Amino acid sequence: VIISLMFWSDVMQLTLFGNTKLWPTYMYFGNESKYRHCKPSCNLSNHITYFKTLPNAFKDFTDSKGMNPECATHCHRELFHEQWKIMLDDKFLKAYKHSIVIHCYDGITQRFYPRIFTYSADYPEKVIIATVRNLGGYLCPHCLIPKDHIQNMGMPQDRQQRETLVHNDERRLLQVSTVHSLIYEQNLGVGSAAVERILKSQSWVPTLNSFSDHLGPLGFNIFHTLVVDLLHKFELGIWKMLFIHLLRIVMVHDKGLIHELDQRYAI
Repeated sequence: VIISLMFWSDVMQLTLFGNTKLWPTYMYFGNESKYRHCKPSCNLSNHITYFKTLPNAFKDFTDSKGMNPECATHCHRELFHEQWKIMLDDKFLKAYKHSIVIHCYDGITQRFYPRIFTYSADYPEKVIIATVRNLGGYLCPHCLIPKDHIQNMGMPQDRQQRETLVHNDERRLLQVSTVHSLIYEQNLGVGSAAVERILKSQSWVPTLNSFSDHLGPLGFNIFHTLVVDLLHKFELGIWKMLFIHLLRIVMVHDKGLIHELDQRYAI
């Protein structure tokens, strides 16, 4: 039996005043019906962890020396993936590879193989998961379509390039490993010319991806699991802007139609 794991995470602001935040991660079982997923009473959303971020005391630890924005961003990415390495421990890898033997209620003993099907997050978090640059030369965390080709989105050529210009994780691992030796052995800066010369051409960052390191040898590809975040991309993003635009068109045509629209939604 395949256990379909679906992850979703998002940083939330806890207060109206101040910068207190919480970074929860939720897990759903894709084996459940989507109709049950939509019912909060079913309690199908599982909190698996709360990610930590760099504390303010970290600046005091570094004595503010060498802590430029590039270095701080690098430490933030490293901390995120180190926390995922804790969750992708030896027990999980053993279950991923050899399964979990469970005696089911029907009296039959079966093997259950956990598999990560999807990981949904907003764009700033998605680039951290994929270890690519935020708003770099290649914006997409799935493929290597240049920024100056965004106007072709949705065209047949764009669909073809999404399949032919996919990220090569093996090449990324080789380049990042080379850069790691420059940073941690030769003491070069994260944004130094030597590091940029290797990584900037494909918008990589000098961070080892915890998913690729632990699950890559077992055939897992993190780029294939990153899906559209419905909350930010659709409900609060594209659909919201489209709906507001349609309302403006209705008001320009006849303001009275807005009341008619409200009555129809109230029915």
